[in-house]
Amino acid sequence: MADMLQSAGRAQHDTTHPAKDEESGIERARHSESGSDAAAADKLHDLDVVHAIEDELASNDVEEENSPIEEVRAAVPNTDNPDMPCSTFRAWFLGVLFVLLGSGVNIFFSLRYPSVQITSLVAQLVSYPCGCFLAKTLPIGRFNPDRNFNVKEHTLITIMANLAFPYATMANVIEMQKGFMGIDTPAGYIFMSILSTQFLGLAMAGLCSEIFVEPSEMYWPSTLANMALFRTLHSRENAVADGWAMSRYRYFIYIFAASFIWYWGPGFLFTALSNFTWICWIAPNNVVVNQLFGQISGLGWSPITFDWAQVAYNNSPLVSPFTAQVNVIVGWAFFYAVLPCIIYYKNIWYTGYFRMNANAAYDNTGASYNTTRVIGADGVFDYEAYRAYSPIFLPTSFAICFGVAFALLTCLPIYTILFHGHQIRAAVTGQNTYDVHQRLMRRYRDVPKWWYAVILVICFAVAVGSAERYRTGFPVWAIFLAFVLAGGFVIPMSIVMATSNQNVNMLWALGEIIAGFLLRGRPIVNSSFKYLIYTGVSQAMAFGADMKLASYSKVPKRITFACQMLAALLSTVVQTGVLTWALNHIHGICTPDQADRFTCPQGRTNFVASVVWGGVGPARLYAVGQRRCGV
Repeated sequence: MADMLQSAGRAQHDTTHPAKDEESGIERARHSESGSDAAAADKLHDLDVVHAIEDELASNDVEEENSPIEEVRAAVPNTDNPDMPCSTFRAWFLGVLFVLLGSGVNIFFSLRYPSVQITSLVAQLVSYPCGCFLAKTLPIGRFNPDRNFNVKEHTLITIMANLAFPYATMANVIEMQKGFMGIDTPAGYIFMSILSTQFLGLAMAGLCSEIFVEPSEMYWPSTLANMALFRTLHSRENAVADGWAMSRYRYFIYIFAASFIWYWGPGFLFTALSNFTWICWIAPNNVVVNQLFGQISGLGWSPITFDWAQVAYNNSPLVSPFTAQVNVIVGWAFFYAVLPCIIYYKNIWYTGYFRMNANAAYDNTGASYNTTRVIGADGVFDYEAYRAYSPIFLPTSFAICFGVAFALLTCLPIYTILFHGHQIRAAVTGQNTYDVHQRLMRRYRDVPKWWYAVILVICFAVAVGSAERYRTGFPVWAIFLAFVLAGGFVIPMSIVMATSNQNVNMLWALGEIIAGFLLRGRPIVNSSFKYLIYTGVSQAMAFGADMKLASYSKVPKRITFACQMLAALLSTVVQTGVLTWALNHIHGICTPDQADRFTCPQGRTNFVASVVWGGVGPARLYAVGQRRCGV
């Protein structure tokens, strides 16, 4: 098997640049006019346009050019072979297979605590030997064009996995309704709810691709990790650097093996290495020490860990720019290391009576807030029951988290205008300057903008149809407002993600606040409004990152569009089926003592938040004259 993989990699490296006597992309397009090669005709422009593009690329000597971003130059080759097969049976077969498995497994285990999640990196790694196996065993013909599983096919599979593996966050609303409120959630309702949020992201990413995908400054650091792995697996180049002659592939194998062995330490043999709070071991009964240095219920002043999963919990530091990491550290030091101490030890907002670091709400006895006592049988907030029970108290870190979210959502548009306004203006006026990768992509047909506009209209129609058909109480004007807010923030947040690898999508806070004021007393509508905004922008960033990944690998744009559509649709169908079955057939699901720990942790958190913001409402928490109005 190892020999087969290495020979496949060498063959792939040899086919990166076609021989001079091989048929060019233009010739393939010309032959396609007689019906001999429809696939090539579909991916290329009209012949006159192709000639013009080829002439421009030849005159600019693109092989001598490169990206202005150093990290991109190191990971992404500045060449393209338009004759390399991409839309092949083996690519689509493996892509669909991983979509079905990954989306189904992840949505199923999202209902459990502790959860098990498979990342798309698994698909990227496993699909390589699978693709090489299919290329070597399938007979040469329509389903197997050659014996080389190439990087474009590999990219197509990875894009599908990137979109399908993360479970749909709209599932949290479904879990809340079925598991905690006892409200029926038919399969049609689940499908329409998930579909509208997933495809909203595709529509926004496609409509705004000239702003946060195509410019060279928008290089999406997270995609460079994928590109480096592609290059490791598919290339056998071995340039000597500083006396080292080890190949990328061998280096990868060594690191992979070492990581596998090392993880047994913090992951199984000595789990204390994961949260290495050695100061708390010295004084386990000292409350202040545990509040300051504890990593679970404290502020984590001793952020030492030997577990890579902990290091990369939010973002891998290996793919984030150094300046972004410095900003994160400074922000953490002020907002989550110093400020909580001031608020907590001065007992501001009565925070001194509760845990310093928690994401729960409390009542006036210090116990977790019993949200079921203030929600009626119809799922509507009961104000009289709320008055008879207790006001809501939030712990220090939770209250600060909302304050940071409010500040971020205020300053983000201003930052975007000041620092990236000229880039947006250039994109809107058609004056963008593109690097070699985008110019190479001009060989392939663009996806018409009206395709994305149609998807956007369909998403809105599906969202409205779901609300009206299943009588959720979600007004049409509120759905329209959610679409407008998502569209207003998608560009600023995507630009930050594309340049710094920092996800600043805190629209859950904005959604809860706006819905809490405008749709007071409706917890379900509050959650639906929140996730329509939040998930729409999150999906737009995911689709945008994969569009950039396709650009780096020179996958034709229309093939990228097709694989994104298919992955989003299939994952929606699979997650609908798994959720419907699980919520109706797992005994005691979403209860704290469920035998197999299917306690619906995300649904429980969302249920509490929906009661706080959709039931009690922000007017009783943050309005002028209220306890936390200073936030």
